[in-house]
Amino acid sequence: MSVSALPTPSQGTAGLLPKMSLPALAAAALALLAIVIQSLWMPVDADVSWLITVCERVLGGDRLYENIIEVNPPASVWLYMPLVWTAARLGLRPEAVIVGAFVVGALASTTATVRLAASLGDDETPGWLAPALAFATLVLPMGLFAEREHAALLLALPILAALATIAEGKATPRGSTVLSGIGAGLVIVLKPPFALAILAPAVWAAVKQRSVRPLLPAFAAACMVCAMYALAVAALAPAYFDLLPVLEQTYLRMHEVWWKLIIGVLLFPAISAGLVAVLRPPRIPPLAVAWSLGALGFTAAALVQAKNYPNHWLPGAALAALAVAAALSVSETEKDRRRLVGAGLILLVAMELHATAIRPDPALASAIEQAVPPAPTIMALSTELDTGHPVTRNVGGQWVGSRASLFTAAGARFVGLKHPQAAALYRDDVHAFALDVARHRPELILVNLAEKPQLMAEPEIRSAMAAYHPSRRADGVELWLRR
Repeated sequence: MSVSALPTPSQGTAGLLPKMSLPALAAAALALLAIVIQSLWMPVDADVSWLITVCERVLGGDRLYENIIEVNPPASVWLYMPLVWTAARLGLRPEAVIVGAFVVGALASTTATVRLAASLGDDETPGWLAPALAFATLVLPMGLFAEREHAALLLALPILAALATIAEGKATPRGSTVLSGIGAGLVIVLKPPFALAILAPAVWAAVKQRSVRPLLPAFAAACMVCAMYALAVAALAPAYFDLLPVLEQTYLRMHEVWWKLIIGVLLFPAISAGLVAVLRPPRIPPLAVAWSLGALGFTAAALVQAKNYPNHWLPGAALAALAVAAALSVSETEKDRRRLVGAGLILLVAMELHATAIRPDPALASAIEQAVPPAPTIMALSTELDTGHPVTRNVGGQWVGSRASLFTAAGARFVGLKHPQAAALYRDDVHAFALDVARHRPELILVNLAEKPQLMAEPEIRSAMAAYHPSRRADGVELWLRR
């Protein structure tokens, strides 16, 4: 569906094209801006870069969760697998294909959402809606572009618009309802806690209509998607079930300090709620309600995950800001309050942009390019994903380790090495690192300086690193070259 298909509230033919062209032109300009940002300034982040590497390794013959270890469920890999495969067939960089696919997805999400919102009434689809949606899906993610949470946001926007139309008792084609259910299933497959972002507005729609019947086709479609995914995991990635006890003992128990988690996750939604409280519109548009409840669900999901990573709060923050914009569209609200809250919304968006503007330090890539020949084989001595990613791909290197970092060891340390199971998992992760170094003999090992004393105290790691020597430092990382 083309960007020019974006509708406007105008319903006649007279003067329609000029009115349609402005939102469409704004959306296209934002798409171009997103491409420029991702191409020239802010490459895909560590999570996406690592998952691209996992996809390439699996396509090259490695077995997921056996030869290449990923702590997330298979959906995290399968989301990118078709795009990485396509890039390989076309001879393109996977990052470019993924960014392009997400740009197209954002425009499709915007178009679908605006079309669904049009059934709510003219006042629900003002000229700002398409540009606002395009901004939230194309520009706001910045350094979190193409993350799983970004994908969830793209899927959630038309789903929430469909729920708003159901809540208002508007005629919703069965096909749209079923597609919304399929989308909801995909959101849940991406991360099960995201079900909260769908559940809250679905309950609101059911309560408003005093019936669950309008939701049943979507519910059935969502259940079908989740069931098919479960069968696919059992058939195509059974080793994931063997990894689950390890994750339960380590990664799933890791969490941010609670007060930091609460502040980090709730900050932007709380500011949004405060702005609406100051605005005091005489009525709350259905879209604002649906987006607010979606934001509440995504925020709850971020709290459940308890990591306080920026990508975890992205969809909740984006939906909350959009809800404020929808509340601002109520023309009956007192003008001075609208101006004040409008200024507050601009400030809020600027804060969110600052928080999502995550860019790797180019000094590390430069140091690597100076220290080793082109296309080096690389590993990292670190418990942090971003020590080795995305810099490995950014310098044209080849990751040869079986895992992204000593993440299981970090989880075991968090739980406490006094626990026998945690201690055993810690030793296993340390041994896997040493085995990878001996087996693959990478040309370069990136050492996290903050963790170096603790990790190098391990005899097995110290023995593996004896064949290497430190060369130079950049961005908190020490480069160790093979002797």
